[in-house]
Amino acid sequence: MVNQLDYADTVNWRANMTTAVEAAGYSVDVIWVLLCAVFVFFMQSGFALVEVGTVSMKNTKNILTKNMLDACIGALSFWLIGFGLAFGKASGGSFSFIGTNDFALTGEMANGSNAFPDRSYDGKGLAFFLFQFAFAATAATIVSGAVAERCQVAAYFTYSFVLTCFVYPVVVHWGWGEGWASAFHSDSSDRLYGVGVVDFAGSTVVHTVGGCTALIAAIFLGPRYGRFDANGNPNTMPHQSSTFQTVGVLILWVGWYGFNCGSTLTVDGGAADVAGLTAVTTTISATASGLTSTILGRWWEGHISIERTNNGILGGLVSITAGCAVVNPEIAFVIGIIGGAIYFLSSRMLEYFLIDDVVEASPVHFFCGIWGTLAAGIFATPSNMEMAYGTGSCGLFYKCDGNGPLQFAANLTFIVVVILWTAILGIITFTILAITNKLRVSLETEKVGLDVKEHGGSAYENYISRRVSKMVSASPILKSHAARHDNKPKQPKVETIVENEAAC
Repeated sequence: MVNQLDYADTVNWRANMTTAVEAAGYSVDVIWVLLCAVFVFFMQSGFALVEVGTVSMKNTKNILTKNMLDACIGALSFWLIGFGLAFGKASGGSFSFIGTNDFALTGEMANGSNAFPDRSYDGKGLAFFLFQFAFAATAATIVSGAVAERCQVAAYFTYSFVLTCFVYPVVVHWGWGEGWASAFHSDSSDRLYGVGVVDFAGSTVVHTVGGCTALIAAIFLGPRYGRFDANGNPNTMPHQSSTFQTVGVLILWVGWYGFNCGSTLTVDGGAADVAGLTAVTTTISATASGLTSTILGRWWEGHISIERTNNGILGGLVSITAGCAVVNPEIAFVIGIIGGAIYFLSSRMLEYFLIDDVVEASPVHFFCGIWGTLAAGIFATPSNMEMAYGTGSCGLFYKCDGNGPLQFAANLTFIVVVILWTAILGIITFTILAITNKLRVSLETEKVGLDVKEHGGSAYENYISRRVSKMVSASPILKSHAARHDNKPKQPKVETIVENEAAC
């Protein structure tokens, strides 16, 4: 009898221990996803600094307002509609177009956890929503820098809503949900060409979508006043601070570790190893690309440009995002070098075609995003694919039961379809905005600055006033003119000051 009781106690103890270990693993995964989500959302600070550093002082409030309200609009639209379209139940079997439930988180995450049915909500699922919202906000923010300094606020918020509510979530469903291109179908016959697309953290899902929209928006808006001369030669436009831009890129770089490593969505089992590999490949690609673009800039343009270095680093980060978990470090070096060259050459190409992308969002995100997804279809190793995806596929350069060509074909097909989808909806949206005169600000507003015309005054009003006062005090001519006008120095209006600075 004693032995039977001892045996029963042992069984119960083991069951309790198993439950405790599972609960601990569940909690660690929730913390991991939440931490990475915060890292990704903090990238909004990096985007804000990059954009503020690149635009002129007279448009500071405007670009900051767009970044802040971008997050607000993105959060609500993705919560209400976008998340359900992205990760809801499939609409049409293995070739699903959109998700059909979980709108406003009214599905399983609101009604209980699969792992712990006694709980009223699923913390891991809610953390997953936060992580995915941060990705959606990133896709939308990519566009804001490209259209800076001449886009109406209402137009920006319109396409930000369309992007986070519909365009981006549908692509997410295709590549990461239960859609037609997903590699996460349990049955290989349900995957595109039997393998599915490999885009681990979103070179195409996030960056090509955002970059394509940015390119179309820049084309529709046209260049800023004074960006090109009468012969089509580019002029250097006033920008606020290389310091802001560089600090912003460093913040984005740090946030990218949450972006790429966090895409494991767990640290259980081999996922921790995948996260470690991802961190290394991300670093190597970024540094190789930054050096490549710097060298090309020195050779082509005759000087070392911090802007080329910064955007080259971002181009390398975008280039590795699709394959960060499935390529080896030495291949990440190659991907980064090619990514840096693609960024630099596409940047020069836009200038040749008189396309004004203020922060070079499309060279960084669109062109490097395409390259990153193609690279994953070329260089993914069989062992890394097994670790990250649990499949027997590989890239074009490797042998894995003939799946290499199929993997490259799947990635290429996904890129083409996503570009067509994004471009068509972007063209429709911007055409409507242009026809209704809601797209571009007036020339007067552009010259004076959007801060004065649309945001109640310059972000640096006191600073500019002090500068002008010193200029008046230091100049006998200006002082004499001011004395004749009012018997005392009088500060010019901020509108006049900003307009004069723009003219300079």
